[in-house]
Amino acid sequence: MNNELPDIQQTEPMVKIPLREVGVENVEVPFKLESFDKVKRYNEMVANVSMRANINKNTKGVSMSRFLLTLKKYLNEPLKHWLIKDILIDLKKNVESKSSFIKFEFKLPSNINSIKSDNSFPLYFDCMFEGRLENDKFRFFQGITIQYASYCPCSAELSRDLLYKGESMGFPHAQRSFAKILIEVKEPNIVWLEEIIYMVYSVIKTKPYPIIKRVDEQEIARVASNNPLFVEDACRLISRRLDENNKVYDWVIKCIHEESIHTSEAIAINWKGREGGLTGTSYYL
Repeated sequence: MNNELPDIQQTEPMVKIPLREVGVENVEVPFKLESFDKVKRYNEMVANVSMRANINKNTKGVSMSRFLLTLKKYLNEPLKHWLIKDILIDLKKNVESKSSFIKFEFKLPSNINSIKSDNSFPLYFDCMFEGRLENDKFRFFQGITIQYASYCPCSAELSRDLLYKGESMGFPHAQRSFAKILIEVKEPNIVWLEEIIYMVYSVIKTKPYPIIKRVDEQEIARVASNNPLFVEDACRLISRRLDENNKVYDWVIKCIHEESIHTSEAIAINWKGREGGLTGTSYYL
């Protein structure tokens, strides 16, 4: 290696202002995730990674390679919150910063069984792990988007009104719906992503299914008729369920109902309300 090559990054910047975050993103990497069902020990996954750190007013720039070289030695290790903390400690040292940040975005497969028929098929959930290290304080976050179905209570009541009046029966409209959830977990607690999925589906009875036979479709219609759901209802149910889990330190949730008869989407946002904690302005939402 020729150490005498010019390095413009070592010169001083024209404008001496510190930058809160610089780094790299859209870095595709392989990683291992411990299997929740224990059928196999690890899932081999691919993640889209972002890495950032701060720079002071006298630093013109940092080497992009330092970010990837920091990450490189951890690629064969199972991804855990403590491993993310180790990466951030190394990153701070390697780029000589006071703070560091990393985010892994990936799709988590989970087998979903049909509600009546004997059919199972994988459904992929958009997930992310995020770590932040600032002034030696480590914070770890997990995010997941969970799809569900919702059936409008107002539309259901108007349909029943038609039936009572002796007119032709109406049908309630349905929405494809999503809950975007971001939680903060503090050591030594561990919350599996699959646990978050279970928490949502334990209170939202109208689930989506990859494979649906006629017997499934009829049962889905029956469950829907007993569980009409405004977006506010869904947000409240999931909020209460997250609060019941004492391993979840902090949380924020956004429910989105993609309306079928309106041109807009209905949303509801809630958060735990810890001082200095997650709020509806969290970028994940």
